[in-house]
Amino acid sequence: MTDSDFLHLFIEEPIYIIDGEGPDMAVSKDESSPIANPTPLKEETPEIASSVVEEPAAPVYVKPLPTLGENLKHCIVLVDSAEEILEEPLKALLYKIMGSVKRNPDDILLANCRNADSDQLEALLANNNHRHVLSFGCDLLPQLKGLDNYEIQREGPKSFIKGDSLVNIQDDVEKKKALWKALQEMF
Repeated sequence: MTDSDFLHLFIEEPIYIIDGEGPDMAVSKDESSPIANPTPLKEETPEIASSVVEEPAAPVYVKPLPTLGENLKHCIVLVDSAEEILEEPLKALLYKIMGSVKRNPDDILLANCRNADSDQLEALLANNNHRHVLSFGCDLLPQLKGLDNYEIQREGPKSFIKGDSLVNIQDDVEKKKALWKALQEMF
């Protein structure tokens, strides 16, 4: 191996040997004519397979849902309301329902899912730690598809209940009883 054999590993351009520069090279007597056109040394570089690097997809930003509460006990309540969060009489009913299972307004995260899409709900659930999800009149979550009202769906440590809208529950005693039974089982 000569001193210049390793150069192809560092230099990608053609390498020319010029007389009189570099280390003394023994020239045989047979070579009587000087080199008129320098010739590049043959480079033996392994072909590198070009790989296409895909740029990561740009993050998708979704509009956050209007929420109220601190989610201190990891309980998310989804409602469908024309108001920003929930009408006052229905909010009082909801807090009374949640108080029956020892949850106060700061223990839950109340979210209005009117005009929401499934991406917004998934983002809400991903950004907020939760063990219990109660849905009143909002059935966009895939976990609630195919569930009957007041039926509990469990996925590991997480529980989901689908219920009627609070307007319907407010006026129907049978629905209140069914909700109470499901909440006792869930909590």
